[in-house]
Amino acid sequence: MIHSHTQTISKYNVLAQPTQPMNIDDNVMNRLAGLSMQQQWIFFTAECPRPDYSQFSACNVSCQKIIQLKPSHSQSELEIVIKAIKSGNASAIVASNQIDCVNQTLLKDLALSHGCEVFFVEGRTNQFH
Repeated sequence: MIHSHTQTISKYNVLAQPTQPMNIDDNVMNRLAGLSMQQQWIFFTAECPRPDYSQFSACNVSCQKIIQLKPSHSQSELEIVIKAIKSGNASAIVASNQIDCVNQTLLKDLALSHGCEVFFVEGRTNQFH
């Protein structure tokens, strides 16, 4: 009983962490707003800051379509993005700009061939103190 209570508190604490608006270009926000009207999801990798719902809703992004993926212990962010693109479940994927430029270009091409778009934002590592 105590163990499950601890899990609940842990989960609550993670979800209760404050968010801060992301440094996202207005053109990207407008694009995400349009893509959020599709049937698929907008995935954020674990390496991205937590989505700030007030920022997204202010830009008319449907927040019900946003999912932040859990971190993986066995796959890199690059592998996670490839898997998400190939799943066909995403209209957009937002990943950190920690992925190198060559792979960013490859991901954009792969996404285009699967009817998806990929955007890159400043990653979480710069937000920790």
